[in-house]
Amino acid sequence: MLENLFSVVFYFFLGYFSRKKRIFDENASDIFIRFIIYFSFPALVVYNVYHLKIDSSIIFMVITGWSVIIFSILFSYFVGKFLKMDRKTHASFIMMSTFGNTSFLGFPFQLAFLGEEGLRYAVIFDQLASFLPVSILSPFILAYGQEKENVSIDWKRIVTFPPFVTLVLSFLIKPFVSIPDFILNSFHTLGITVIPLALFSVGFNLRFSAVRERIRDVLTVLFIKMIFVPLLLIFILYSLGFEFSIPIKATILEISMPPMVLASIFVIGANLDKDLAVSSVGLGILVSFITVPLIMLVINIL
Repeated sequence: MLENLFSVVFYFFLGYFSRKKRIFDENASDIFIRFIIYFSFPALVVYNVYHLKIDSSIIFMVITGWSVIIFSILFSYFVGKFLKMDRKTHASFIMMSTFGNTSFLGFPFQLAFLGEEGLRYAVIFDQLASFLPVSILSPFILAYGQEKENVSIDWKRIVTFPPFVTLVLSFLIKPFVSIPDFILNSFHTLGITVIPLALFSVGFNLRFSAVRERIRDVLTVLFIKMIFVPLLLIFILYSLGFEFSIPIKATILEISMPPMVLASIFVIGANLDKDLAVSSVGLGILVSFITVPLIMLVINIL
């Protein structure tokens, strides 16, 4: 497990070191991220969908992902009420406790612990059970924090997001098109760059802001997102007699990811609790190097 985790930690701290030593310009990671979104990620989607065996496990992943998100919203809502948070902090708390970093951190962890088969399922989970929910549900949560009555969903942003468009097209052409191996190999080579570039970018952008002052709320976010919900899901699946196959393990790993960077951007853009959002993302990334392997250890024991 430690050997598998090394590359994840290595790429991450390489990015962090590069920023500290000012090897790249402060905005350099924007180029890496755009390269991932427009080229690496779509290539990864095409390659993995082409090799993916379509069965009931995909439906299970999507239903489980959405169910966990709805549960997390409700659970974190009541926890926030119990902690007597104001509406801005409460909405931010719900956002960060619910949505996970299922691509930039999820993919490297999947490859490290479950190999390329786990990565294939993670690609599907990320788009259908993570990107879609945060795009559709976050406007309602943010509107609650802003005390707005009118809620609008940016459907154009959803249907034009390159990896999502590629996912839909890949599923549509999968039964009818045979892609030559030399093209697939090129997609694979390009797609696998998601892993080092994503981790490098996350490490490069890591900031700590007011963690000490917000430690109670931040730790509560991380406990719900990275420990309580994944362990509860494992307990439920184990009690129901599910075998921990690769699709189920991939689903649990994705659900175990730290708070989503995109969710923190939404929180900041809505002028809610910026400190809670940024601190949850920053500390969550570091904590994930401990909690994710422990979650995987629990799964393997069962």
